[in-house]
Amino acid sequence: MLGLLLILLFAPFNVLTLPLSFSFPADQLVLQPVGDPVIETGVAAAPSSAIQLIYQFKGRVALENLAARSNGHLVLTASNQAIVYDMNPAARNAPPTPLPQIPGVTGLTGIVETAPDVFAVVAGNWSSSGFQATPGSFSIWAVDFNHPQPTVKIIASIPEAEALNGLTALEGSPEIILAADSAAGVVRRLNVTSGEHSVAIQSPFFAKTSMIPLGINGLRTFDGQLYFLNSAQGVYGRVPLNADGSAAGEVSVLARVNLPAVYDDFDMDWEGTAWIATHGNMLMEITVEGKQRNITANGLNMDMTEPTSAQFGRGSKQAENTIYTTTAGNDTVGGQIVAVNLCLI
Repeated sequence: MLGLLLILLFAPFNVLTLPLSFSFPADQLVLQPVGDPVIETGVAAAPSSAIQLIYQFKGRVALENLAARSNGHLVLTASNQAIVYDMNPAARNAPPTPLPQIPGVTGLTGIVETAPDVFAVVAGNWSSSGFQATPGSFSIWAVDFNHPQPTVKIIASIPEAEALNGLTALEGSPEIILAADSAAGVVRRLNVTSGEHSVAIQSPFFAKTSMIPLGINGLRTFDGQLYFLNSAQGVYGRVPLNADGSAAGEVSVLARVNLPAVYDDFDMDWEGTAWIATHGNMLMEITVEGKQRNITANGLNMDMTEPTSAQFGRGSKQAENTIYTTTAGNDTVGGQIVAVNLCLI
């Protein structure tokens, strides 16, 4: 969701090549929240053989998010299209299959599996420049692959939402999903069976800033905690959860990143390590203790142009050790699906 926005923000600078030590005037710096996270930053350059371009769209398809199916396929969304794609990453260069278009919206963002081969997807209206959302335009849809032809149907409209983005399911209760409202700075809760929805958690750590209009973004639940990214504030943090998805304690900040690098969305492995798609062409690894390193050599790998999300594969041992990333691309590079083989880094 942030790819074109960052290009606009940092023009005439090239966000793809800016070093992380680049400094902004004091009045442009993003204020960091109060806290004492454990931060250890390093670079562990993955060999080129570990990073493979699986597919690149022709034209401006800004891929936004993805989920993995049990058969090994990937389900893709794009922020500038109202189409969900299904693709087999093992079929190199085979074009993704478009599903029926979701009506009345301009783009799709978060996606999460809520039942076997059934996925909840965020739909809404976004501007063509600046990535400003249209409040009141957002809804959650179900994409169901348990039919000869996949079906798409609405679960609920959420008129209170300002800019729904990342999704995650509650551990043990996949019918309850949590949605990041990046503009309102809240986490919303939705029962995908009943359609009932409400605000689950509010925090200053979820808020946007005057420079970047998208605050809380990627979400994951792990071991009774909600892990989250705030794109505007450059924060990776967590908050303990009650069984209903409300907060059971205070937010803890685990790691931070400075502009021009910007966290977007992520996945977690079985140990709780986060693998974060980070603008500036980076895949970041952050442990549960908050130790952080850049896997992709300061963004010099050009097979990953504006990463937007990350997801472990499914269906085979090799896929389970592979992180797939989506990218937004730019004016000359279409959206990409990139595979990072963790066994080779």
